[in-house]
Amino acid sequence: MTKTLRFRAIRAQQSDKHEVLSFAAKAAEIHTFASIDRISRDDQGGVTGFQRPQITNHIHEIRDYLKHDDAVLPNPIVVAFTDHVTINEKRGGIVELCIDISNGPPGLVVDGQQRLTALSELSKRDFQVFVSVLLCRDEDELRKQFILINNTRPLPKSLIYELLPGVKGLPERMTSRSTAAKLVEALNYD
Repeated sequence: MTKTLRFRAIRAQQSDKHEVLSFAAKAAEIHTFASIDRISRDDQGGVTGFQRPQITNHIHEIRDYLKHDDAVLPNPIVVAFTDHVTINEKRGGIVELCIDISNGPPGLVVDGQQRLTALSELSKRDFQVFVSVLLCRDEDELRKQFILINNTRPLPKSLIYELLPGVKGLPERMTSRSTAAKLVEALNYD
């Protein structure tokens, strides 16, 4: 028996070779169609999966932030599929994404695994996040996209430290740095 999930999504016109879609879903829904495939080695020494290990402190920090009533999470969870997905055209750039979950979650989380794990630990089960979907032709393309998506440059620490003194409500590890940044700002500019 086929079990299919359906989502109304927006299609982005980006590449003739790729389908890129976006929609909103709850963490529990995401887990029904996508899994986190952690990197490991099989018995022959070959690499399987691609996601790095969980970073517990980072997950707890995100979760604690999301517990606030005014919390927002505009960054999407990026999920890639190689099969078990069909797209039905609607109108005005809107499509219906149909995901066959008869044999388990066919999608793989490419970006946002720490956010998704933190969301899963929340008691707010109605909190939705954006899901960006990338349809890949095969596993090789999926791995390539994973590398490209996750190979961005982090913000320079100096820029973050410049911004810290004027921001309130940050996690503890950043708040403690904020005091030092305020002192440096006062010494440099006052």
